[in-house]
Amino acid sequence: MTTRGLTTSAGRTEGRAAPVARFHWRRDPSLPIYIITLVVVVVASAYSPTFRRPYNLSNVAVQTVALGLASLGQTFAVLAGDVDLCVGGVISLTTVISATLMGDDVLTILCVVALCLVLGAAMGAINGLLASRLRMDAMVITFATNSVLMGVALHLMPAPGGMVPYSYMRLVDVTVLQIPTPVVLLVAFTVLSNYVLNRTVLGLHIRAVGGDRAAAFRSGINVTTTKIWAHIVACMFGAMAGLFLAARMGSGDALAGTPFSLDSMTAVIAGGTNFASGTGDVAGTLTAAFLITVLGNIFNHLGVSTYFQYVFKGVLLVIAVAGGAMRRKMQVRARR
Repeated sequence: MTTRGLTTSAGRTEGRAAPVARFHWRRDPSLPIYIITLVVVVVASAYSPTFRRPYNLSNVAVQTVALGLASLGQTFAVLAGDVDLCVGGVISLTTVISATLMGDDVLTILCVVALCLVLGAAMGAINGLLASRLRMDAMVITFATNSVLMGVALHLMPAPGGMVPYSYMRLVDVTVLQIPTPVVLLVAFTVLSNYVLNRTVLGLHIRAVGGDRAAAFRSGINVTTTKIWAHIVACMFGAMAGLFLAARMGSGDALAGTPFSLDSMTAVIAGGTNFASGTGDVAGTLTAAFLITVLGNIFNHLGVSTYFQYVFKGVLLVIAVAGGAMRRKMQVRARR
């Protein structure tokens, strides 16, 4: 089996990993989100002394971790041509399990962490298998599994409660060179995800399947296995986001993951990753996740209602999807 020289619908040879990682600023779909984020941060820093305080900037960075992790995983699913709405349910159930089973000793903590990651991997495998083997729409399947997980979480914990051990909660406050450890880990996972997507066979296959499923199958790629792995990664990142939230909240909440299914998808699309194209990168995703968090922080300082923040996220998603569609039309015209 060989995949050398495989060309996706974006018109780019994917057989070699190196060209995928190259930065072309004129064609980079993530460029708009970089510019918008820079402008927002500069303007907010200039007009709000509270925003530019080191404590607030550090707080914003930590707040980005949960959405950043969920969005990194969502990037794998979207690049494979699917979407995984199950991450919200995985996050919710993870916080409930953590607050219910985690004890104040290292062994129990490690066992619960492993259990949550295995749960995420299992749900991802189920989602990927149903979406690929049965040819069912991934959005419908993952929405259904998300509802199942949310129902289980609510059954186990109808109201926020439980208690996460203090020793586990302290991990959020540990710093490395004055940088919060969760932020360091988020950056590390971003670098690792970038390597996997651009320098490994799995990343090549994910992009190929997302770009043109039929062509990928004819080239000898196991489409089912590739989609399963994409969803496994997505849900495992969701489990990590849930573990972080449990440590930050100090308790469990069956509704904690509710906004992450939409927010993670918004971050991925706004970050320049397109459906059914196999193009995009995790740097743009992380930048978009940071932008969403920054704007939420600014809105809170301005006293803007949370309901209007949901309106903004919806508008941002529509603009991002429309922008992606326009870019694809321009690329098609340019190739003619």
